[in-house]
Amino acid sequence: MFNLNNLALNQAIKLGMLLLTIILIMGFVVACQTSLPREAEPTEFPPGFPTPDAEYLAACLEAGGRWEVLGYSGPGCNLPTSDGGKSCTGSEECESACFGDPDLVMIEDEFGNLLPDHERIEELNAMQGEKTGLCSSWQETFGCNVWLQQGRFVVMCVD
Repeated sequence: MFNLNNLALNQAIKLGMLLLTIILIMGFVVACQTSLPREAEPTEFPPGFPTPDAEYLAACLEAGGRWEVLGYSGPGCNLPTSDGGKSCTGSEECESACFGDPDLVMIEDEFGNLLPDHERIEELNAMQGEKTGLCSSWQETFGCNVWLQQGRFVVMCVD
């Protein structure tokens, strides 16, 4: 026997599942398009991030650090290096990392974010001679950067 209540319930469940799927997909798309410019200094964190201990935050800022999101590990204190901007041929020469000069190896997108310029990186790597970069100004380096490793510029993304 045909039961109209069961049919309506099944359709309501299917509609609910479809709506939930659409909401999840939309949330994922929005999350993937959200980014901060590389040198941004966020003052507020998304819900769920812990508020820093006032004493720890004060010590961080007093030491010249920035309280920022440090990749997937969440917020923390990022301290400056003593050799930031110094010329280098590899990260072993730096307190943190040796990056390609942003003026040479990065391009700016329409939102002001610096992105690796893959064409230019290939050109530079094809050139003969020693390549030089600049030591990072910060101890923690997250995001996509152009590292100088073993005489070559290499794009690496660190989360």
